[in-house]
Amino acid sequence: MHPLFRLSVAASLALCLVSPAQAAGRKQAVTVRFYVEVDASTADPFAIPVRVGIPVRHIFHESAASLSERQITGAHVYQNKNGEWAALFKLDPSGQITLSNLSSGSRGKSIVAYIGDAKISRVLPNDILIDQPVSDGIIQVRGLLPKEALLIQSLFPPLKPVAPHR
Repeated sequence: MHPLFRLSVAASLALCLVSPAQAAGRKQAVTVRFYVEVDASTADPFAIPVRVGIPVRHIFHESAASLSERQITGAHVYQNKNGEWAALFKLDPSGQITLSNLSSGSRGKSIVAYIGDAKISRVLPNDILIDQPVSDGIIQVRGLLPKEALLIQSLFPPLKPVAPHR
């Protein structure tokens, strides 16, 4: 066999082996999506109905997520005193601006969080009431399953403590 032919065959095989690995590396292992509540009377036909809260309420949320896992730069997972799993997410500058705008313009409404893996996600039972502007880019979710808490903890960098201003 000609050496150039062998080299081209080896290069082709190497590309075939590398491409699936790179494609798998780009897949998100966890999805974290946040949707804003919309009024049922003015909801567009694509608004999604969900049940959230305690006591359970029926609301609608936008069909497109306002924030996602792509905007999360760190997470802190913990367990409440009552045993419920929760997480704090720190957003990148883009997510921080989006959250600030949402929290300023949608007071009295809720943010609905979905957590899942590449195959399926579920709406968290506890919605997030927008009662004041949030400018620090940190959003909290509650009602995680233990396996979701472990997944979040393993995939996102831990939040670093903020040094006090002097």
